[in-house]
Amino acid sequence: MGRKMSEVKKELLQDKEFHAEYIGLEDEFALAAQLIDARKKAHLTQDEVAKRMGTTQSVVARLESGHPLPSLRSLKRYAQAVNGKVEIRVA
Repeated sequence: MGRKMSEVKKELLQDKEFHAEYIGLEDEFALAAQLIDARKKAHLTQDEVAKRMGTTQSVVARLESGHPLPSLRSLKRYAQAVNGKVEIRVA
């Protein structure tokens, strides 16, 4: 049986270079998590979101991966598809 992902992550984060890269991608991970959460709260599949956006499921999957960062236009279309809105904050 394989190891748990949390164990692998903990081990990898001990490497300084990996840790720095991981921290550098924190915003992308946070955005991806927010998109997925919004879709799940709307009780939609990626395919359903794609149809509402007029695109394909693979495009939605890329948006939800957080890499590369989607354009504001794409985020607005995604938000509309899940009956949400885009909020941008600078802190």
